[in-house]
Amino acid sequence: MQRELEQPFDSAARLLARSARVFFTRLPFLASVTLAVFIPGKLVMQAICAALEVPPEGVASYILMDFSNIILGSLAVPAAIYGLTTRRPVLDCLRQGRKLWARMFFAKFKVEMTVALWSLLLFVPGIVAMVKLAFTDAIVALDDGAMDPLERSRELTAGHRWRVFFGLAPLMFIDLVGNIVVLTSMPGVAHSRWLLGLADSLLAVIGMWATVAGVMMYLGRIGRPPQTKNTYR
Repeated sequence: MQRELEQPFDSAARLLARSARVFFTRLPFLASVTLAVFIPGKLVMQAICAALEVPPEGVASYILMDFSNIILGSLAVPAAIYGLTTRRPVLDCLRQGRKLWARMFFAKFKVEMTVALWSLLLFVPGIVAMVKLAFTDAIVALDDGAMDPLERSRELTAGHRWRVFFGLAPLMFIDLVGNIVVLTSMPGVAHSRWLLGLADSLLAVIGMWATVAGVMMYLGRIGRPPQTKNTYR
């Protein structure tokens, strides 16, 4: 599995095939880490929305749920990456994710704001910004020596951005299809806080495929990362 993660990033098609193998092979682990974080987190968020009388189908609810994705993803993503690269137990991975939560949260928040602001100009600049920052999660989780993960991602994607785009575009489509399948298979989800929280949690598991691909692209660009307390053992 480690060798699978570290293959050179020389083809978007090969990346998708390899990331699919890793994702489905490690799906029980990825689902365990993701759901352990997202289900209680989403239920707490929905309880807060209920206490504040925020309608589940409104814009305010959507914004809060999106923000909760950043909060919860900042724990689940580094935990998942740690497990992928070390094969440590779920609890060890969650502990590692908790240690990296603050750094990952600020990095994710900056990425989201950067992509959103560029998207206000035109859709294409937002896509370009997303591609430039595609390695940010992996850098935060695997290289604690990187002073600015966003700038490091821009450096590593330079000259390879079309390949990164074609590696990520099918996964964005799969994520869209996953949204449609999950939401249509749960009647009344738009009007139920608890079903909406469960749906968001399931969609976060699907989103882990993009995390796997991001790690593989990053490692394929640099090879095995430096030995740090956050990486391989």
